[in-house]
Amino acid sequence: MGADAIRAAMPCPPISGAVAADRSADALGIPDPTTFGERANVTAFAVRWFVNRGLLTGSGNAQPG
Repeated sequence: MGADAIRAAMPCPPISGAVAADRSADALGIPDPTTFGERANVTAFAVRWFVNRGLLTGSGNAQPG
């Protein structure tokens, strides 16, 4: 399948692992302190782990409603 076909089938553009990590941390109530140069509580590696195990599938740019 070509990249254009994949993009056309997606309801919204994908987000980066870092953005997904920040959103996950916020949803868990432990916002990532990366804006202050501290270590992140949730990393892109953790997001990948969740995705690979089917635990995280709906973390796009679409707004609920």
